[in-house]
Amino acid sequence: MTSRTLLLLLLLLLVALAPVAPARAETAAPSFAAGLDAALAAVRRETGAPGALLFVDVPGIGTYRGAAGVASVASGAPLAPDAPVRIASVTKPFVAVVALQLVQEGWLLLDHHVEHWLPGLVPDGERILVRHLLGHTSGLPDYLSDGMVARARREPGRVWRPEELVAEALRQPRRFAPGEAGRWAYSNTNYLLVGLIIERVTGNPLELELRQRIIEPLGLRGTVLSPPEADSPGLAHGYFRSTDYTGLSMSVAWAAGGLTSTVEDLGRFLQALLWGRLLRPELMGPMLTFADTGGTWGAADLSYGLGLMRRTLPASGLPTQARLAIGHTGALGGYRTALWHFPDSGVTIAVALTSYEAEPNVLVRRALEHLAAVGALARRS
Repeated sequence: MTSRTLLLLLLLLLVALAPVAPARAETAAPSFAAGLDAALAAVRRETGAPGALLFVDVPGIGTYRGAAGVASVASGAPLAPDAPVRIASVTKPFVAVVALQLVQEGWLLLDHHVEHWLPGLVPDGERILVRHLLGHTSGLPDYLSDGMVARARREPGRVWRPEELVAEALRQPRRFAPGEAGRWAYSNTNYLLVGLIIERVTGNPLELELRQRIIEPLGLRGTVLSPPEADSPGLAHGYFRSTDYTGLSMSVAWAAGGLTSTVEDLGRFLQALLWGRLLRPELMGPMLTFADTGGTWGAADLSYGLGLMRRTLPASGLPTQARLAIGHTGALGGYRTALWHFPDSGVTIAVALTSYEAEPNVLVRRALEHLAAVGALARRS
C-alpha cells in the first residue's frame, strides 16, 4: 500500500467518524426536519460515505433538502444541499421520457426495430424493438462491467463513442432472444442504443434533446449530461474503495448513466413525470406497465417498466401499500443514488451518497420511517 493510499484511507476514516452536522436549505416543514437531519447524519456515519444528500417532499407539509459530510475528502469543504452529483442509472428515466415524447409526436414507434434506425450496428437488429431496449427485454449483454469502468478510469482524457461501447458489449453472448417471454436482464447497452436512436430521429445531440425537452422546461438548474471535458461547478466527489473516482470520463456512461444532477432536481423531475407534465396518459401507460425482473439485485418484488422501476421498499412498521414506490436507482464510479415516489402518500424522496459501497435505500428507509413516526404519511384520498 502506497503512502498516498494510506493517507487517503485515514482521511476517509476521519470523515466517516467526524460528527458533521447536516446542512439544511429552505426547509419548509420544521416539524419533521430535525428527524430527517438525524437520519441523514446517521446513515452517512454508518455507511462511511464522505457525503450524503437528501430531498423529501411531503404533500401538504413541505419540502426538506439536506446534506451531511464533505464535498471532497481532500478539501474537507462542507457538502451543500444543492451540490450536484453523478446520478448514474437514474439517467435512464430521463432518456426514456425523451424517447417516449418522440413516440408521442409520431417520429418514433415502440415497435420500430434497431435496424430501422441504426442499420448494421447490431446483428439481428431487426428483431430488437425500441420497447425491448427501454424495458431491458432485448437480451443484449451489458457493456458496463467493472472492467470497463476501470479501463475508462485509466484513460481519463478519452472520449468513448457509443458505437465502440456497443461493440464491446457484442463481444459477449446474447442472454436470450429479444422479447422472449418471462425473460429480463438489465443492460446498459440498451440505453446507449436508445440514445443513438434519439439522435438519429431528431438529428440533434442527446444533450440538446434532454435540455430542451426536460431540463429547461422544468427549470432543473443543476442537471446536465456531463461533458467529458468538464465537471459541473461544485460537483461532489465520489469514492470507490477510498479512491476518488470523480475524474472518470462520463462519456463511458452517456445515455446509460451520464447525467449530473441535484437531489432536488431529481425529485422535481419525477414529480413532473408522474403528474403528467411530460407525457400524455397513452404513453404513461406503457411506461408504467411493469414486468417481473426475477429478483434482480436481491429485490424479490422488483419490477421494471419503460425506464422506471417499481418495488416495495423495506421499512419497519409500515403497511405494504405505504412502502410501494416508483422510481429508479443508480450506481457508478463513486456514487449511489435512489429516486422514489410513493403513490399511496404522494411522498417523493431522492438520495445520493458519495461512496460506491453505500446503499442509498437505507437512507430512504430511515426517512420513510421518520415520516411515519411523525404522522406525515397520511394516505392520499
